[in-house]
Amino acid sequence: MEDETMLSVLSVCFAPVEEAEWKRISTGSAWSDFLDAARRTMQDGRVLGESPSPIANARRRCPLQDFLSIGEVNALFRPPAYQEKKAFAARHFVGGLPESALPVESLYQPWTAAAGSSPFSRNAGGLYWGDSALYMRDLIERLGLQVPPEFSACPDHVSLELDLAAVLLRSGMKEEARLFLSERLAWLTAYRLRLLALEDDARFYIGLVDVLMGIWAQVSPMEMNA
Repeated sequence: MEDETMLSVLSVCFAPVEEAEWKRISTGSAWSDFLDAARRTMQDGRVLGESPSPIANARRRCPLQDFLSIGEVNALFRPPAYQEKKAFAARHFVGGLPESALPVESLYQPWTAAAGSSPFSRNAGGLYWGDSALYMRDLIERLGLQVPPEFSACPDHVSLELDLAAVLLRSGMKEEARLFLSERLAWLTAYRLRLLALEDDARFYIGLVDVLMGIWAQVSPMEMNA
């Protein structure tokens, strides 16, 4: 599985999706290929978006347990059925609920004065339409694309960020895709803590976030090691 396809699968995991589409990617060889691509991304010393060298292909395949907890690995090997995914999303991926854990960057990053004119919005977090939302909306428009209706209120949703990174890779804009991910994924450390605080079992999504943090570590090692 190519890196752009892996990013697209990650995108779907956090997005509203039809039952047939979820069954297509979460069962059989499709999901196995995704897990293998995730493992290689965290293990290999290659650059995201580039084909691995013959030496890298010959290396010992480290299991996912080398990078994730046993609970996360078990959850990833048994992705939720569609109704389970839908129920989890209804409880946690809807704004305004006590147990909301929306994967939207603005909710976990402080605003600057550029993001809003109201004094209360400056340097605040936990609000929609922060700097990242404005950036994503403008970038999508500059690329000649449109924000899907389901993300109109939150263009910095992780699903849309990952999908846009996949588009950049497919378009041959590999360096741009890596820079984009290094800038966009930093908030996932705070989001991971939010998932850990949920009363529900969120290990599947925590495992996915840890895969994304592994990608972030690869494309921006200086930030991770600072």
